[in-house]
This record gives sequence, C-alpha cells and structure tokens, in this order.
Amino acid sequence: MTTYYVDDGGSQTAPYDTYAKAETTLAALIAAVGGFTADDEIHAGHDHAEDTAATVELALANGVGSQPVRPISTNTTTDDYQAGASITVSGAGNDLNLSTGASAWYGFTFVVADNINFVTANSVHRFHACTFTIADRPIVIGAGGITLLYDDCAIVSTDAGGPSFNIAADGLNLLIRGGSITMGNANSAGPILEFGAGDNNNEVLIEDCDLSGCTSDMSLVSFGASNNNRVTYRRCKLPSAFTIPAVTREGNRIEIESCSGGTSNEAFLGIGGVDGGNGMWRTNRGDIRTATTQKRVGGAKDYPDGGSGNDYSWELTTSANVSYFAPLESPPLGYIARPGAQTVTIHTADNNDLNDNELFSKVEHPSTDIPANPNHVVLQNTKPDPLATPSAVARDAGSVWDGAGTGVDGGEGQQKLASDSFNPTEAGPVITRVYCAKPNTTMYVDAKPEVTRL
Repeated sequence: MTTYYVDDGGSQTAPYDTYAKAETTLAALIAAVGGFTADDEIHAGHDHAEDTAATVELALANGVGSQPVRPISTNTTTDDYQAGASITVSGAGNDLNLSTGASAWYGFTFVVADNINFVTANSVHRFHACTFTIADRPIVIGAGGITLLYDDCAIVSTDAGGPSFNIAADGLNLLIRGGSITMGNANSAGPILEFGAGDNNNEVLIEDCDLSGCTSDMSLVSFGASNNNRVTYRRCKLPSAFTIPAVTREGNRIEIESCSGGTSNEAFLGIGGVDGGNGMWRTNRGDIRTATTQKRVGGAKDYPDGGSGNDYSWELTTSANVSYFAPLESPPLGYIARPGAQTVTIHTADNNDLNDNELFSKVEHPSTDIPANPNHVVLQNTKPDPLATPSAVARDAGSVWDGAGTGVDGGEGQQKLASDSFNPTEAGPVITRVYCAKPNTTMYVDAKPEVTRL
C-alpha cells in the first residue's frame, strides 16, 4: 500500500508522499501517478478545496472490491481522518465522471454543476460520510454491473425536474444506508429513482434514510419500460406526501417497509410491524399491505410472543395480471418446528369463496431425507394440477374475523388451507406462502399459522 497526498499548498513533487510535496488536485495526482495499486490511499487535506470549470474524470484504476483505492479527507496536522475536503466541478454542462476499478471515499464534499456519472462496467464505489450537491439530473449510472454504496451520506439535488438517481444500465446494486436525500426545488416531482427503457435486473435498497427534505408529491420511483428491477425503502422517513406508481411490467417490484413520516393516497401501514409507519409491497401482480381493521380473532399479533401487540393480517389485492401460473404471493408465514408428524393450516378471508386454482399454498420444512436437497423439502400441497377441475377451498367453520371484506363468520368467504401431514426430521423453520390467482380481488391472510402435531 502506498499513501499519496493532495493539498492546495503542495509543491507538486513526486512521490507526493507528504502534504508539503502534495499534488494540488486529485485529477493532477491521477495523471502524475499514472496508475494506482490495490489498497492505495490518497489523503486530501480537510481544508482542501479544488474547483475545475470543466468536466472532470477521476479514474482510480486497479482498486478491487476488497482492496479499493481510498481517497480520505484527513487533518493536515495529525493526518487523522477529518471530513471536509471538497471537489467542485463548476460551469454549466460540466460533469464529474468516476471510472474504473474500485474506490472508497471518506468525508468528501462534491459540488457538481451537471451530473455525477459512473461510467465503468462492473466497478465498485463506496462513499462514507460524503456530501453531494448536484445542480442537474444528478447521479447517473451509465454502465452495467456497477455496485454503489452510500453510507451516512447527504445527497442534495437542486434540479427542477430530474431524479436523484438515473439508472441507465443493467445489473446495478445500489445500497443507501443512513444519511439523507433532498430534492428541494419547488418544481421537482422527482422521481427519486428513474429507470431507463430496457434497463433491467437492478437492485436498490434505501434504508434508515431521511427523505423528508424532498418536495411534496414526490414520486418514489419510475420504472418506465424496464423489467426485473427491485426497489426497497426500509425504515425511511418519507416525504410529506409521495406517490407510488403503478407497476405494469413483470418482475418490477417496490417494497416500502416500516417507513414513517409521509402521507399518501394509499391506505396502508408498516409491513414487518404494525407501528403506524407506511409500508407496502407492489408488483404488477398486485399490492400487499398490513391490515389492522381486518383480522382474525386470536390470530397474528405484531409481537412474536403474542403479548400486548396489535392484531393484524396481510391484505392481498390482486391486479388484472394474476393467473394460476402467475399468482400474487404473500409474505412468508413461519414457525419453528420440532421433529415429528404435523400439519399446518392458514386461515383466509374474502367476501366470496375461492376455488383451489385461485387460492393455494406452499409449505417448506426441514428434512434430511432428500440427498439432493438435504436441508429443505418443498410441499406444494394445495395447488391442483393445471388440468384438474377446480373445486372450492374448504370453509373455515371455526374462525371469527373482524372488519369489512372478511366474509361471513364460519360461512362464505372464510376459508382455510390445510397442508397434508409432513414429518420434519430435524428442528428448524417451517415456511408457508399463500398464493392468490383470482384477478382484481382483495383478500386477507392471517399471518399466524395454526400447527397441529399428530
């Protein structure tokens, strides 16, 4: 590992190994060194400020994922970490391009007149406690297979109509953890994330992030004409008002889990815990929300021990796109099993009875009996074969449900999915998933499996 230095007052003297000999800009250091090696560090003075009135490319070549090239803002006296070094790209239309290899930035402030572009396929870039202020359509991912991590960063866009992230490639892995995203222009409706046409197979996770600085009526994502993209907002503080787009293409998915702060024209609470937060899962097959008005008496609570928690169920609302072959899938319903014969029953409610080709379940349980799959066996035990004549799912004579849309107690609309007997050969999790294949239907699933040991 070699340490290089960048500072306004440096003498630009090779090998740039002290502040006194430092290069005066990061771009000049890159040009002078001609290529870094994995695990090299670049220390920039905490009061260093470089301003270039032209497009700048920073190519931190030869870093690898586990040993990135690391620009670090440091105190010029002690050489310890201290945030504050800044890179400014000024002048209308000028970009900052980050390319090649793997990099990990600590404590930098970036001020860019136009875009920040990631331009090298399969590169890895991490930013820790950095600040980004970008005037135009801000952060553009323009090559496939890129991995980006923003850890406790502040991202500010002042553009009137652009997204915070423009995803114009395939295979992105984007993680934003902590920090904030602000889109403060009064005319900006976002979206926060925008996928280009044909830009597929991207994964985005934004968690513990403050989005409340975004303007009212902000759109959380625009999938456009893309496929197989998954976006998750988890434990975030949402804008004061926001919109969630319809998902029209197979494979696209937006998940909002246990978020808080915002309001929407959607009526839902926090998936993963009934905590007054906002949450839903949306795909082109429909929406999944937490329901607290519609629930089974004696059913699921949002505390594992069933103590003083809130009663709830999963609300599944299917779109016109579901079918026997492409149903809407519930969140997993689980418990820890002991070895021995047992059955599991899931209780559901709707205004109308559903047939077994419209409502079915799948069970996974631990087993050491199958050599090809020694840990689990899948029992798809209530779904009929595709040529079978449909029959009604059994009614649930013993349940009582609260709330509108839950059918008649013990009668029409209240049904149960009972597994065949199965015999785990070791202790472990048993997971059941419920599938609804009837289009344009709203139904409720009690999230508490009923287990009978035989």
